[in-house]
Amino acid sequence: METTNREVLIEAIADCAKTDGWANLAEVGVALRSKGVKYGKLSKFILDFSDILETKVDEIRQPPVIYARLK
Repeated sequence: METTNREVLIEAIADCAKTDGWANLAEVGVALRSKGVKYGKLSKFILDFSDILETKVDEIRQPPVIYARLK
């Protein structure tokens, strides 16, 4: 059975998440690529899964850091 991008994304978020459940999107991107997921621009790819993810931006850091977690 083939694993879907949704399943791989859920696994990548879970693997990269800190104790508060938030995962740095840069780390998630590395995990996705290592699992063979091709996505172009990661932020646009993540938007396709807004039904299962929420995101936040830490603009205090430069450059800003985006985090995602499972709903």
